[in-house]
Amino acid sequence: MIVNYELKRKTDLLYLLIQKEVTIQYKRTTLGILWTLIDPILSAAVFYIAFTVILKYNIQNYTLFLLSALFPWTLFSNSIILSTNVLITNKSLIKKIPFPRHFLLLAVVTAQCIHFLFSIPITIFLVYYYGNTISLIWVLGIPVLILIQLALTLGFSFIVSTINVYFRDMQYIIAFIINMLFWLTPILYSVDTIPAQYRYLFLNFNPLTRLICSWRELFMFNILNWENIGFCFAISLSILFIGIVFFQRFGKRIDEVI
Repeated sequence: MIVNYELKRKTDLLYLLIQKEVTIQYKRTTLGILWTLIDPILSAAVFYIAFTVILKYNIQNYTLFLLSALFPWTLFSNSIILSTNVLITNKSLIKKIPFPRHFLLLAVVTAQCIHFLFSIPITIFLVYYYGNTISLIWVLGIPVLILIQLALTLGFSFIVSTINVYFRDMQYIIAFIINMLFWLTPILYSVDTIPAQYRYLFLNFNPLTRLICSWRELFMFNILNWENIGFCFAISLSILFIGIVFFQRFGKRIDEVI
């Protein structure tokens, strides 16, 4: 009974933290959670004009091509940026109440996953708009890719949030890294356009490259590339493990340092 009560208490706490993260970001805004969709859609519109109208970049179904990568990228980037400061912004809660600190990070990333789910109907609309169809492979592919991205994002979140407690410049450094990583990930362009001599580096040293390509292949071609997914799965679990160890090792003094 004691174990069940403790589990329920923690489950309820995690639910409340996730609920707070889902709603607080857009509290008192007119459009609310729709901003999670408007931001990448407006960005896609700007990139569409820049690349197809001005630079004459020739990729078929470019809007779907863009958003099939921008939506997963937004999930990752927003999670990392918000996670960097989440321990600092919740310092009063951390100092007053004993609870698992990693719940704060799990709540942030899970909330962003929920936001991401709202983008899937838009992706489906674009698929049919361009004359394609969806497949039952989506039923398997979407949960698998979300779990992989959840593990990858959580691992990085554990690391950057802990570093930021001890080294507050991390919040500015991570903003630069996220911006740089955006251009080094094939979001606006196809991985096939990367020169052959550099493609190996993009595929094997940027953990997001194969993940973004997997999302795009699923949404545009109803394909699950199991080689890429296997690679992403191994990398995400490795980063999650490193993140957990890092958080446990250096997170013990968070209450004192914060």
